[in-house]
Amino acid sequence: MALNKKTYEYNFPIELFDVGNKYSRNDIDQRLEKVRIDGWKGVTEFLNCFALVVTIEKANKPKNHKYKDFFKNRKEFFWESQEPEDPRGVKNKFGSPNTPQMICLLSGEKPSILFARINEKTKGKTNKFIYCGEIEVESFDNGTDNLKPFGVKFTTKEIPKEIPLDLSDLLNWKPENNSSLVEAEKLASTHTLDIEADENESEGQGIITNQQLKKAIEDYAMEKAFDHYKSQGYTTFDVSKKKDKGYDIECERPGSTKFVEVKGTHKNGWCVLVTANEVKTAKKKPVDLFIVNKINYRWIDDEFECYDGELRIISPWKPKSNKSSLKEISYKFCPEK
Repeated sequence: MALNKKTYEYNFPIELFDVGNKYSRNDIDQRLEKVRIDGWKGVTEFLNCFALVVTIEKANKPKNHKYKDFFKNRKEFFWESQEPEDPRGVKNKFGSPNTPQMICLLSGEKPSILFARINEKTKGKTNKFIYCGEIEVESFDNGTDNLKPFGVKFTTKEIPKEIPLDLSDLLNWKPENNSSLVEAEKLASTHTLDIEADENESEGQGIITNQQLKKAIEDYAMEKAFDHYKSQGYTTFDVSKKKDKGYDIECERPGSTKFVEVKGTHKNGWCVLVTANEVKTAKKKPVDLFIVNKINYRWIDDEFECYDGELRIISPWKPKSNKSSLKEISYKFCPEK
């Protein structure tokens, strides 16, 4: 089977991997039905997640490849991005917090998973990667000005308290140079939004957290939706906190009731992630899919301000899917062009 580099069009079979178990590159590729990964290094985007594949011991690597990757403990993992540009001057899509791919990862639009190992080889034999499960961005360095790699602090979500031996060795490994450990932690997590900001810190610098950006985009899209339906004479009700609904807004006016699912994204396209419950609801009720894309944002007074964006309303929304797709946690819906 030829390599298909469009991994972002396919789901990664997370359910086929167990935390603490070892997997070779071939083991991982065999579990992928329709795609093969070329290179298995750095970060790979799939439809349902981002897969980080890391070798943490870098003593024999060139200086510009000695990224600071390590576990501080069972719950905290520090990772340093690749260079913003390769030697040819080509931009690295995971080398800056401002690329579309990295914004998606850092904002938590879809989960990240981690495969890691200490050394690439032991006595000439290639080592397998240990699956560490899902990891979530806690904070990151947004002050590198796209001139150098940036640090990210992840929180692990699935590593058990009873840790297998191989995984324990991975968690306990630290760089020989203690200054690397200190520097990495400082880069990735010195300034989080839970900590009071330094008054001397310049505006727009420092750390931003994934949940705050995600909520800002969601709230902005909801405001756009409320404004639109109110302009059509509807009385609107926010039901987004009621998870069993399968939509975000109820709209009523004499002789008409609408149910609206709202999606906001900073990306240029119209593809959005939808849950199984949202798909199920849209098959039973006349749901509008209200999409706001190309949302821009800026960091002002310790919060995100969103602006611009383009609207598309699909009414009624009737997602096409086969029976097996309903087993997935989420889907990617692309309207017809």
